[in-house]
Amino acid sequence: MKTRPTSRAVGLLVGAVILLVASLVLGVSEGAALSVMALGLIAISWLMVSGGGLVATRTHAPYRVERDAQASVQVDVLATGRHRSGLRIVDKRGDSTPVEFNADGAYAAIRIPTRRRGAWVLGPWRVERVDPFGFFRRQVAQVDAVEVLVTPRVRPISMAVLPMTLTEHSGADEAGTTTFSSLREYVVGDEIRHIHWRSSAKTGTLMTRQYVDITRPRITIVLVDDRAAYTDGDEFEEAVDRAASLAAVAGHSGVNVDVAVTSGERIRVGVPRGTSALDFLALVNMGDTVMSRRLLGQTRATTIVVAGEIHGGWWERIPAVSVVRS
Repeated sequence: MKTRPTSRAVGLLVGAVILLVASLVLGVSEGAALSVMALGLIAISWLMVSGGGLVATRTHAPYRVERDAQASVQVDVLATGRHRSGLRIVDKRGDSTPVEFNADGAYAAIRIPTRRRGAWVLGPWRVERVDPFGFFRRQVAQVDAVEVLVTPRVRPISMAVLPMTLTEHSGADEAGTTTFSSLREYVVGDEIRHIHWRSSAKTGTLMTRQYVDITRPRITIVLVDDRAAYTDGDEFEEAVDRAASLAAVAGHSGVNVDVAVTSGERIRVGVPRGTSALDFLALVNMGDTVMSRRLLGQTRATTIVVAGEIHGGWWERIPAVSVVRS
């Protein structure tokens, strides 16, 4: 890699040459001496940056980080003592992080921006060697980009916020045992054998029986992601945190969990419990949603809705045992 001058070096070089020429013409020896000193300083800086070979790097980055947590990407710089001087790591915007030294070697800790949720690509970076005066720089290594998922914050929540019906099942029934829960409007995909014809005749609308599995109680957490439900983005972030916390406490308590958003997406918590819910909620954004018949057909006894403080949306018609507001 070539050694490149900075704008500071170019300015000093031009100034030193002009001062030297003017001093020689005017016969001012002090000016000429000052110019020679400046040129000597530039030469020393160039030698400092040009010396030393390329270095190797090793990157350590977490895949998941909670929102607002303190986290960093650590880049280990594998270099011998004579090649360590003046090293820094620079990103695409030009922001630099100095390489620090300890008993284990040289490293740089690049802070991960966790103010916002989402999947972020950090880097790539370049490792540069610079002189103490900032006159020259030389790239000595390239650090590949890393992907980091910033997930919602999970806060301690009591089991008391969960529907009481979920804590009343002992789990002693045979696996696969279901029981009738309620009647709701027919939705495409429901089994025909579950249609309740007498109720359908009375209402003029196809009604179907809703069953729940009493061997493994299930809860559905519905996050309202319609922008009309929130006063600002911070309120929405609080709602996402609450939904993530509910999913985590329910999953760790042995309850099957579905997490849905009013824009239509849905996920079932997998193993390890809560991880898939956090990954799913990390990518949720506010938008404009339309009424979902599937959500309007939820079982009231096993549904929790998480919404903002603004009322009046269609999501308030979703059957729910409780509504948690941010």
